[in-house]
Parts: sequence; structure tokens; C-alpha cells
Amino acid sequence: MKQKDPMTKAAAYMGLVFVIPAAMFALWWLGDYFDERFGTSYLSTCGLLVGFAAGLFEVMRQANRIEKK
Repeated sequence: MKQKDPMTKAAAYMGLVFVIPAAMFALWWLGDYFDERFGTSYLSTCGLLVGFAAGLFEVMRQANRIEKK
């Protein structure tokens, strides 16, 4: 089995830098929307935490995929 070029792997890993912040921002924004709509104050924080967990899960999944190829 042929090994991947190190530069190809590096480029794939550099794209993962934006996954966690993007997931956190998207779910924080959604939580903020629901906070305003329902008059609560905790959904944006919950969205932020869920976004971090979802982003971390996606980074781990993608890292495993990169290493297997």
C-alpha cells in the first residue's frame, strides 16, 4: 500500500483548524436565536458547548479518515 505524501496530509490537517470554531459559532448563533425567541438565557451557552463537542467529534473522524488513506 502506497503512503500519502506528507504535504497532502498536512494540507488536509490544515483544513481541520476551522471545523471546531465554525461548529461552535453556528450552534451558538442558533442557540442565541432560540434564546431571543423563547425568552431564555441558557440556550446560546448550550449551543456553544454542543458545537464544541460536535466539532471535536468531526475533527477526530476526519483525522482517522486522513490517516487510513
